[in-house]
Amino acid sequence: MSAWRLAWRVSQHSPRIFWLGFAGWVLFFTFPIVIGLVLEGAFSALSDGDIARVHVFAGALLVAEMLRMVILHVSAIWFTQSWVMMQSLLRSNLLAAQVASGGGEAGRPVESAGEALAHFRDDTEDVAFFIDGWLDLTGAVVFSVFAVVILASIDPLATAVIAVPMVAVAVVTRSLDLRIKEYRRADREATAAVSGMLGDVLAGALTVKVNASGPTALDRLAGLMDERRRTAVRDRVLDDGLRAFGSSTADIGLGLVLLVAASSLRDGSFGVGEIALFSAYLTWLGLLPRMIGMTLTRRRQATVAFERMGRLVADEDASRTAVHRPLPILGSELRRPDLVRPARIPLERLDVEGLTAIYPGGAGVHDVSFSLERGSFTVVTGPVGSGKSTLLRALLGLTWRSDTSGVVRWNGVALGDRAEFLVPPQAAYLPQVPQLLSDTLADNVLLGLADDAALRRALALAAVDDDVAAMADGTATRIGPRGVRLSGGQRQRIAAARALVHHPELVVLDDLSSAIDVATEVRLWENLAAAGATVLAVSHRPVAFERADQIIDMDEGRATRRDTVHLVEC
Repeated sequence: MSAWRLAWRVSQHSPRIFWLGFAGWVLFFTFPIVIGLVLEGAFSALSDGDIARVHVFAGALLVAEMLRMVILHVSAIWFTQSWVMMQSLLRSNLLAAQVASGGGEAGRPVESAGEALAHFRDDTEDVAFFIDGWLDLTGAVVFSVFAVVILASIDPLATAVIAVPMVAVAVVTRSLDLRIKEYRRADREATAAVSGMLGDVLAGALTVKVNASGPTALDRLAGLMDERRRTAVRDRVLDDGLRAFGSSTADIGLGLVLLVAASSLRDGSFGVGEIALFSAYLTWLGLLPRMIGMTLTRRRQATVAFERMGRLVADEDASRTAVHRPLPILGSELRRPDLVRPARIPLERLDVEGLTAIYPGGAGVHDVSFSLERGSFTVVTGPVGSGKSTLLRALLGLTWRSDTSGVVRWNGVALGDRAEFLVPPQAAYLPQVPQLLSDTLADNVLLGLADDAALRRALALAAVDDDVAAMADGTATRIGPRGVRLSGGQRQRIAAARALVHHPELVVLDDLSSAIDVATEVRLWENLAAAGATVLAVSHRPVAFERADQIIDMDEGRATRRDTVHLVEC
């Protein structure tokens, strides 16, 4: 879709608020028509020596200006609400694509915090500014139409000259189309790189300190900032240059108008009131070419923004960035969203057939097959880089940007979109490096679920209930950013409790035992066995091997399967 159509869909999420603001701003920009007519009457009365009429028109001018200011403030309130709605819609669609596990909404994961910031802040702002320009442009057009009709009745030739700067602005902006897009795209990418580097340095400050690599990190940041400076200056100069060109051509147009009308001014065919009217309108007529240039520039910048956001939501025409959805952000609409989970389908048997996931560099897993019976315990093991984590992610449909093939069957039924199906209560996944929120321990486990019994059960299954009981605030303990107030083992087990809170049919654990002691691990496996969980886990410890029903050995992306007696080729 074009940027015009996409922006229109965004603007119409809350049409009442948008059109109230739109109408108010257009009225604000059109109001100088009335003010010009009042000025014409005042100066005509002054030339006639009618002081009483001058006082009447002076009062009318004061009322008109006060009314115009009221319209300005009311319109600003309305359109500010619309502005927030528009940006919130775009951001909610981007966020939905990030948090969706499979399904139609799932998009490409952001690669860094800097990229996320550039998309959620800068790209959405470019679209909002483009829509904002419609108000100014429409107001300028409406004013110009009325003004041209009035001025043409005074001097048609002088009025016709007004079109010259408009044509010049349109031609120049059109000729710079590709450059505007190129400069804006490069600036957004450079901004994302700087923001991402800053986030990485702050998050890994301790690593930077202990390795005495501060100067190296700062040098790298300086290089990225220098590139950001170059792209920002280039983009800003082009943007400001086009704005200045619009203003200068408008001034040139005004000069041409005055030259054409000079003879009429000289021979006195213009009255004092007409001269006042012409002067008042000429200033505002200069707004139209500036608004035309600004809107055309912003349209190209919005095109780049939609292209970038379209890649993030995995949509070639970017239409999913403008999908309408409820936005409960007004006071009357605030509510806690309902937590909806798919219906449970009890697992009897999981079959993996020829699972392959190859990344562009060649790494991944090749033609892996195995089966899991209900209540079984399967261990995946192998050296570093052998494809263990990739195997789990490929099974769950989480291998983005990989060439993936193979079939996964749930009770004999092939899963089309594994990422959409293999979520709680069907399956739960604990990655090798779990992420915790800077919130309470309970909120980290429940993630919106209001069930204290499920919380207690999950903490017990994850063998972390004793640790929580020893904390002063128990489950209300705030764990700090990324769980910094917890030990490594506690972080792992809290994340495991989050995976177990919905009592999933299949539990997928990526090296859970890496941060816990043997005794705790034994308790954890015993808890899962007693609960009848079907477990697929990466582990390297003998205690896991001893309890496993089967072991999958990974080596260079290929797998062999062994049970407690012998080894067979997958």
